[in-house]
Amino acid sequence: EAEFEGYCSIQMEGALERNRDLFDEETRRRVNALPSINQKLAALFLHVQEHRIPLYVLIDEYDNFANTILSEQGAEAYHSFTHGGGFYRNFFGTLKAGTAEAGCIERLFVTGVSPVTMDDVTSGFNIGTNISLWAPFNETLGFTEGEVRDMVETYRRHGALAQDADAALDTMRAWYDGYRFSEDAQQDVYNTDMVLYYFNVAIGTGKPPARLIDRNVRVDYGKLRHLLIVSRRQAERERRAAAVELNGNFDLLRRVIAEERAQCDIQEGFPLRELGKRENFLSLLHCFGLLSIRGDAEGRPLLGIPNQTVRRLMYGILRDAYDEAGVLSVDVYAFTDLVHEMAYRGAWRPVFEHLAEAVSRHAGIRDHMDGEKMIQGFLSAYLAMSSYFLLHSEWELGGGYADVCLEPNAVAHPGAPHGYVMELKYLKPSGSAEQVAALARDATAQLRRYLGDDGLERRRPEVRYAGLALVYHGWELAHAEAVEAEG
Repeated sequence: EAEFEGYCSIQMEGALERNRDLFDEETRRRVNALPSINQKLAALFLHVQEHRIPLYVLIDEYDNFANTILSEQGAEAYHSFTHGGGFYRNFFGTLKAGTAEAGCIERLFVTGVSPVTMDDVTSGFNIGTNISLWAPFNETLGFTEGEVRDMVETYRRHGALAQDADAALDTMRAWYDGYRFSEDAQQDVYNTDMVLYYFNVAIGTGKPPARLIDRNVRVDYGKLRHLLIVSRRQAERERRAAAVELNGNFDLLRRVIAEERAQCDIQEGFPLRELGKRENFLSLLHCFGLLSIRGDAEGRPLLGIPNQTVRRLMYGILRDAYDEAGVLSVDVYAFTDLVHEMAYRGAWRPVFEHLAEAVSRHAGIRDHMDGEKMIQGFLSAYLAMSSYFLLHSEWELGGGYADVCLEPNAVAHPGAPHGYVMELKYLKPSGSAEQVAALARDATAQLRRYLGDDGLERRRPEVRYAGLALVYHGWELAHAEAVEAEG
């Protein structure tokens, strides 16, 4: 509370100082001398009302403060200042009063990410209109395809960008495009920060960035922790040890990641206590930009993962949650070396053996490997950890859809020659060895059709693709075989 009061007071003092033509020295002194920000605002409102001064209030990232408290101090601390007589709730109540009868506040504009905080202070601030999901504002939240193309052509025309225009657009489209926030919007938009990051590196170095994800847009996993994990204080209070368990939101998240789509009505706001509801959690992921509108399914929005950047961020959320909950821990350094050998030498088997050994040591992960899609999501989360491959799920090949395709990352690793098309099969623990063999034959047949697709060679003629038939019997990798294209 002291930090909040101090910050707001500094901003108030600065605003009065910058507008000396509207606020004389006596007014500035009197307002600044008051002990709380709410009292300072009330005094300011009286002054602007008397002198008919149009007052504009802008609040950026209003939820950052609350999200930090929620993730670091927990729900109880968060509840203490957003409910009842909490100072944050009272602050918004004061702003609401400033818009009332006298109309001291001419305009009030608030930006943020999470609708949770605003809903929790809503009775103190029920005057706002959420315009984020309105179609006319969809294109203000990012660059359109035409705007990105114009930038590419402008930089190339002036000699600042050496890369081929189509190659630059293809990369940015795969990694930065795909956001649509309104059900009525007609086109997707690009992430502005990521596009400008790409140009900044490409212009500064003469080549596209090897690391295509700007660290500034990486989701703050700490602020998502409270969405996925339930903390439990152990009995040994003298040790003050804490155990954690993955909650229902985590289970929903991993299913969304595996299936890469979800269907639900988007909620504009909801209190923290109702975050466990499926539609609320998915709506929050939509607000974070982790899910984007991909279409309409019988009158309900169809949400999907917008691009490669978000896919990798979400896989990172899975890995972090597994590790923090003690469900699975993988030696990242050793695993990355194995993936390097997979990309440059074609040594694929040690990668899957390494993951299989980790699973065998951690019984907790087995509860999360209960179907083909869950296995696919688990493998993808770790295969996407390095920069060696671009990971594609359900890639259309040979008249079907391959479960996972690993395409060498030409930007970060232009010399890596090996790519992989993976077909995964899952058999319940009660299944037989004969059923494992039958699934392996099915996977092999499918892979040969996929590998025979001419599109693979046209896309990257320098890459040698191998098929990988993987059959999981429960959580165990029961069959792993490389498959070559026919002929």
